[in-house]
Amino acid sequence: MLDRRLSRALIFLVALSVLAGMASRALAKDYIFAAVSNALQIIDCDTDTVVKTVPAYNDYIVGAAPSADGKRYYLNAFHTIYAFDTATQQLVDAYRLSAELNKVTVLGFAVSEDGKKLYLSTSIVKKKQNVPRLDVLPPQLLVFDIATRQVTGSFEIPYGVMGVVSLRNDPDKLVLIGLDIHTISLRDGKLELAMPLLNVPKDAEPINSLVIWNNMSPGDHGIFTNPTYTLSGMAYLVLDRNTGKLGSLKGDTVHLEYSTVVSPDKKYLYAVMDELVKVDMETGKTLKAVPVERGTSYAISITSNGKKIYAGPSGADMSVFDADTLDRLGVIPLEADGVVAHRISLAQ
Repeated sequence: MLDRRLSRALIFLVALSVLAGMASRALAKDYIFAAVSNALQIIDCDTDTVVKTVPAYNDYIVGAAPSADGKRYYLNAFHTIYAFDTATQQLVDAYRLSAELNKVTVLGFAVSEDGKKLYLSTSIVKKKQNVPRLDVLPPQLLVFDIATRQVTGSFEIPYGVMGVVSLRNDPDKLVLIGLDIHTISLRDGKLELAMPLLNVPKDAEPINSLVIWNNMSPGDHGIFTNPTYTLSGMAYLVLDRNTGKLGSLKGDTVHLEYSTVVSPDKKYLYAVMDELVKVDMETGKTLKAVPVERGTSYAISITSNGKKIYAGPSGADMSVFDADTLDRLGVIPLEADGVVAHRISLAQ
């Protein structure tokens, strides 16, 4: 009898935990955080309107990344990283990495899975006082400790690394995407070639892949994708951040695309540049493509229920589309030009 009562109690507790998880997801609300040149603007995905503008800087933002828990949003302005609290929607810090005789340019970056570090792909130029000569160092991956605001590690990396991707299953390893794709150990800086892109064998076609926009959202499936091109056609780089598996999905049609995002159910890939493109994730077949009437768009975001697509920014606006039909639902005006945005779901 006691065992039966214990079993019933355990089942009841499990049921309560499941219901609590469902309730917390139901209470979460989707927002688009769009970084324009003079402010961070926050868009309510229910009304598709800007509900807050945070004029916290006047800078050109070239990249952004949310922390894994969605509590922080980091913006890269080449020489400064701006940190925002997503709950209070305020600027909480700015990390200026350069000094008078030491100029650091951040080309790409990622946030550690525990939210404690930034991994920065950098170009560093040094100058000695009163010496008319610049010393250009080899590219460096800097490990920046957020709590202490100090660089705690530095590793030499290949040239041209614009994409830095963290792995959920291995906190001691990163994927670096540039002229080729490497993994790097954060313990000793050891590099391993994961996939050649431009430096391929003589009997293979070079692959062109520009990785600037990482459109993944906190708590999503962890599938990073990016368009790639050869003389024979195009494909999509597919990196599963949960397992570290790296692969390629061949497209059946060539579209000029800047960046991509995968639907929450992992059935579809959406890509954007001058067109919004919907691709079957199993076959690589283009299901539909429509023009983005407002012009070239760079970033692309998708709601947590997979029903709406946000293309942009590029100019001072974003376009909203139905994810199923690709019908345009509206245009959201912004304060200024921008190139990055992310969907972040916040608890209500």
